[in-house]
Amino acid sequence: MKQKADVIVIGAGIVGLSTAYYLAKEGKSVIILEKTDGNDSCSYGNAGYIAPSHIIPLSSPGIISKGLRWMLNPESPFYIKPRLNIDLAKWGINFVKNATHDHVDRSKKLLADICLFSQDLHNEFAAEENIPVKKTGVIMQCLTEATLNHEKELAKMVQDFGIGAAVLDIDELDALDPKLKHKGLGAVHFTEDTFMDPRDFMENMKKALLELGVETYTNQEVIGFENSDGTIKSVRTANNEYVGDEVVLATGAFTPVLTRLMGNRLLIEAGKGYSVDYYNEDLVSDLSYILVEARVAITPLDKFVRVAGTMELAGINENINKRRVSGYLKNVADYLPDFKYQDMKDLPAWAGLRPCSPDGLPYIGRDTRYDNLIVAAGHAMIGFTLGPATGKLVTEIIKGETPTINIEKLAVNRF
Repeated sequence: MKQKADVIVIGAGIVGLSTAYYLAKEGKSVIILEKTDGNDSCSYGNAGYIAPSHIIPLSSPGIISKGLRWMLNPESPFYIKPRLNIDLAKWGINFVKNATHDHVDRSKKLLADICLFSQDLHNEFAAEENIPVKKTGVIMQCLTEATLNHEKELAKMVQDFGIGAAVLDIDELDALDPKLKHKGLGAVHFTEDTFMDPRDFMENMKKALLELGVETYTNQEVIGFENSDGTIKSVRTANNEYVGDEVVLATGAFTPVLTRLMGNRLLIEAGKGYSVDYYNEDLVSDLSYILVEARVAITPLDKFVRVAGTMELAGINENINKRRVSGYLKNVADYLPDFKYQDMKDLPAWAGLRPCSPDGLPYIGRDTRYDNLIVAAGHAMIGFTLGPATGKLVTEIIKGETPTINIEKLAVNRF
């Protein structure tokens, strides 16, 4: 039996749910298909940042040399598992091409605009659903002079877009957050960044979608598409078929698996990240931290602290590499000595796959090979920040409106 809706959204992470939400508010009938039970995607265990300061794409100057050094250390913040894979090779070539100052200069305003747009939408939804949002900012804490100077340059850059930032020495950081002890040379406080428990957003969004009449089908893995003359006629799962005027792929790191079924080799690599939840109320500060050299995020939530880190490109797998988890947890005490490795080392770890494009920019728009296929994926580490904006932009595309943000640089077929 075929089930029909105006739009079929594949994927029930923050991007898929946000897309369904804004479409339904515009009167569109929507079906969401999700291959899992929908309760533990990458949208759940992340750091929960809504961060307009994150305007530097993943592919940026210096990342190549750092990555090569880090690859020699199994406990480093970044790791690429060597494997014979043509898509990984193409991804790597394009990543290197885009790791330039020119690319950063061309991308920063777009990322600032879309991040600020998404933050407004986050705040609007949080107010409607009474979701707690902490608006105390994010601290970028640094151990070395080189890193602190880099963050100071970033502070100047974001200030050009009206995003607040303040440079702090360690004494000023101690005064700002007396609950924690600090080590290092200093920090930059990005005052406009906010954060929340991502589970609060996801569960409230699911509730809102039910009220809007959106149908969500979990444990429905898409196994094929019926195509004709450049149009997707239907979407097939193992036990059903779904028909929609438009199809949206919001499947994160798994998107290339589906595009290959349609003959399109979209370049996305899965960047695995880990998190542990540390229940110690004495360490639940009002401020969130990114420990810059270690690439570790510290998010204080309700009665616990989420400690998240690493970027591991090892293909599509969510296996827990205990050595990598151990590596990033050991680094926390170098910045925040109250966080003892011995107290965290046996905590259960969560893993999620971030979808990383070669230029660090998401894919948002129509796939030119099909007249009714839209891709919304490739958000790397800022998927939670950009979820609502992506959903709103996709809705505008489907309605035939000019998108609020100029997304020409996010074209799906740019590689």
